[in-house]
Amino acid sequence: MIDGMPFILMDDGSYDLHLNRFFRACPGMGARSPNTWRSYARDILVWARFLSERRGGKTVWQADRHDVLAFHRWAVEEGIIATSPFSYGVTLRRAVGTRAMLAVTTNRARERAPRLHDMRYVDLGRYLLFRDVGLRGRLPDGTDDPTWRGRNGERNALFAELLVTTGLRLTEGGSLLLADLPRATEAGSRSVVFDLPGAVAKGGRPRRVRIPRRVLALINDYIDLERAVSSARSEPAVTNPLWLAPEGGKIVAAAGKRVRLDRLTPGERRRVLIGTPGKAQHALLWLTEGGRPLPAATWEAAFRRACARCHRFGIDVNVSPHTLRHTFAVNMLSMLIREQIGAVFDPQDRHGAAYRRILGDPLQKLQHLLGHASVTSTYIYLDSLAEAQELVDTAADRWAQDTAGDAQ
Repeated sequence: MIDGMPFILMDDGSYDLHLNRFFRACPGMGARSPNTWRSYARDILVWARFLSERRGGKTVWQADRHDVLAFHRWAVEEGIIATSPFSYGVTLRRAVGTRAMLAVTTNRARERAPRLHDMRYVDLGRYLLFRDVGLRGRLPDGTDDPTWRGRNGERNALFAELLVTTGLRLTEGGSLLLADLPRATEAGSRSVVFDLPGAVAKGGRPRRVRIPRRVLALINDYIDLERAVSSARSEPAVTNPLWLAPEGGKIVAAAGKRVRLDRLTPGERRRVLIGTPGKAQHALLWLTEGGRPLPAATWEAAFRRACARCHRFGIDVNVSPHTLRHTFAVNMLSMLIREQIGAVFDPQDRHGAAYRRILGDPLQKLQHLLGHASVTSTYIYLDSLAEAQELVDTAADRWAQDTAGDAQ
């Protein structure tokens, strides 16, 4: 069993070998994210419980199309799904070899055309409202809400800032160690580069990530203040801990085996400690108030609560951690294209460099930033450029300003 992979137990506590074999096969089918595994497990569990409680104790192996139809109707009534993915109707068919007519229920749903994408993102204005009102607990006018009782608003808002400015996935951002963070050594640059290990990234593909200096400074403040208080509250209780070596870059396991830090999986990173026995703390960046590693489910729950709070103020946002990755991608693609156009039409270019630059592909640059295996996965963001009118307007305004300056 892979570390972090879910499994399902039957009502009697038994382990269904065939059902759980599906989860073990997920990495080979391309589903390598622990968040994807958990989503599959929750969906299968709901289906299994429905069959057990509403369909006479059936198992998933005994279900038929009538059970599927009943499940869709029940899921709509319970609000689990908005509408049934299928539409059914009754048609009359002649029984083979007889003149008798039989009523047959058929699925009439047809997908008329491939969907362009099912990607969601938010514009800058709605993101800021989600961050400040939803996560930080402020009022829509920016003032403090005296009724706010949240205790981790600044930490949660900072995590959102990390995702929306870097394009990191939830598991990637949540698995960062203190030792992974870069040092702000590039003078004159607004961002700093660090390498995301392949063992943390989706598909095992390492990539280079740029983090804004502003966000890195806020993270360092969190480390020095809020995280320092949390880590001092209790001694970590970890089975088979992995101790970070003083020289950094490597760890020493309990058996004395030295392992490269960038080869640790997200699950193994939760066992990494720094310090010495009796004065140890977790090496993960994000910790709970009690000094323990934050699970992905905690971030997801925090985002759901933030959306619910926004809705109470009439702010229509539906933001998940992955929504912020899409938001980063749409903004970054727009800016890459804008910079590309600006470079091509540089009036100071006298040696044909512009024509070489125009061959550069902003989509390929975005592909590397997001860590996509194929550029076809990045195409979905092209469809959103026309929808991101604010970005288009900003690009147009900047271009107008540049051309006006050249004419003077």
